[in-house]
Amino acid sequence: MKKLFFFSLIISGAILGCTRQKEMKSPIEGTWQVVSWQRIAGDTLMWELGVDYTGTEMTIWSGNYFSFVGCYTRQKDSTLIDNYGGGTYKLYGTHYEESYLYFNEKSMVSTSQKLLLEIKNDTLIQTWPCDDNWQIDKSNYNIQKLTRKD
Repeated sequence: MKKLFFFSLIISGAILGCTRQKEMKSPIEGTWQVVSWQRIAGDTLMWELGVDYTGTEMTIWSGNYFSFVGCYTRQKDSTLIDNYGGGTYKLYGTHYEESYLYFNEKSMVSTSQKLLLEIKNDTLIQTWPCDDNWQIDKSNYNIQKLTRKD
């Protein structure tokens, strides 16, 4: 009986050891929609989504890749502005870095940007740009809030 028990344990261990472990997904993986966006310079609110601009944008994170696409209307002159880009990302806790493979602003292609990222329930908050020490550039920065859509 003991031999059967130990034999069963060995077989169970072998089976469980050979099964593929499910990889941990990044907490940001999935589809998110921009719900607010502010551009701030010093103590001045330069523009705000819903006031100075209207429109929407979606961001998708999958594996090590991200992509975003949106369209906005500038309220003062009804100009349509496409916003899109994508590339690879790295997430280290609240420190997030994007490397751009494509971007509507061509000068951003082949560059990287550091952001602070925070997740509260189904809301993701991104603040950027950050310097190499992950400090926000308070003279000119963005705060963007997104909600999970999947």
